[in-house]
This record gives sequence, C-alpha cells and structure tokens, in this order.
Amino acid sequence: MRLKFPSGRAAARGGTKLRGLLLGVAVTCVILVLLLGSVVALAPVSVLTRKADMGPAVVAVYGSLRAGRAELAGGYRLTWNSRLAVLGVPHVVTGFVLEGTDTRITGDIDTGLAGIRARDVSGRAGPGLTQLVPGAWACDISARVADVSFGWGWRRASASGSVNTPEGTCTKGEQSIAMPPLALLLSNEQRDAVLSLTDGEQTSLARVAIRRERLLDITVEPAAAAIFPQLPRSGPILLTLPF
Repeated sequence: MRLKFPSGRAAARGGTKLRGLLLGVAVTCVILVLLLGSVVALAPVSVLTRKADMGPAVVAVYGSLRAGRAELAGGYRLTWNSRLAVLGVPHVVTGFVLEGTDTRITGDIDTGLAGIRARDVSGRAGPGLTQLVPGAWACDISARVADVSFGWGWRRASASGSVNTPEGTCTKGEQSIAMPPLALLLSNEQRDAVLSLTDGEQTSLARVAIRRERLLDITVEPAAAAIFPQLPRSGPILLTLPF
C-alpha cells in the first residue's frame, strides 16, 4: 500500500488556514473581553456595590467605575476617572482625587495584566481623615505625601516616595501620646517593597518588608519605646505574617 502525504504547498495552505482560524478566535475573544469590560465600567457603581458592605465611612456612591465619586464621612469626597492605555501592555489608568476641608491627595492607579500600581500619589492628608478608620487614634497632625508609588506585580513588589508628619499629639479615650516628627520612606529591596519609619533625628523606629512571597516581615526597634512606652526596650520585635 502506498501512502500519500500532502505536498509542501498543501501543507502551507493548511497551516495558513489554521493560523487564520486561531487569529480570528483570538480577536473575537479580545472583542468579547472589551465589550464585557465596557459593560462593567459603564454600569452604575451603586448597582455593582449594592450588596457590598461599604462601611460607615462611605455615605453614598455615584457614577460608574469609569467615572464617579464617593461621598465620605466628615465631608470628604473621592472622585475617579478611568481610561484605557494601550502603550506597552494594555492597562486601565484611573486618576483619583481625595479631598476635604483639610485634605487634597491626587494620584493614578494602573490596573492590568502586569499587576496593579498606585503611582504619583502626592498632596496633604489632614487630621480629619482618621475618623474614616473605625477605632483609630485622633491626631492633630497633617501628613505630607510626596510622589508615593506602590505596585504589586507578577514577579515583584515595588515602592517609592515618602510621607512626613510634624510633631503633634494623638489621643484615644483618656490616653494621649506626644508624637515627634516622623518620616516614612518607601523603597525597593530586590523583589520586595520596604517601608522604613524614622523620627526627626533619623533614628530607625520600624521597618516593614512586603515580600513578593506574600509575607510581611515587621521589625520594631527599641527606640520606638520612647513614643510607645508599652513596647520593650531590651531588643527589637520581629514578626513574620502571611497575607
């Protein structure tokens, strides 16, 4: 019995048809994903969050995921506007503004296949923001946020920028703590993001390493006991927490 194999031209035509079919399927899938994303982005955010527990800090939400705002307790407002960026890896860029009588913070959030990243976050965070966090201490301190970025990708976490506060007082019930000037520096360490807290004299108080392996390595230095007397002075506190 003699076997017949397709000629080179026939095989080439078959390969071309297969590639065309696969390309057509891929384009169709992309179009369906874009259509689905458009429906979700344009849907009223009140519908998407109807069954979600927004917490007491959120008074009301308006608009859609593409463009909208949230009215927060204490007269604060969070507004956002999203757009599709196609340069490099396609992703969604969401610009946001958090503002109130003592606060104005602006920045962007990039969301896509490469991960999520908050970037160029800058402004002033007033003391009234603490009321948005249940059980938080009340402080008479404003924070200066300078070019803060934080990203979580497939291969690494990243961070940069700084947050600085002047001296002030924090209270909770009958407790009161005098806070020195503080500086929080965000940086990178290989594949991890690192947050380092120092006082006005550049004394290290605490360090948090956010590992890409979904671990938090926390170090609280003995010098922090000068602010929080309940902390030990004999040596550092070392904690490793998964998340």
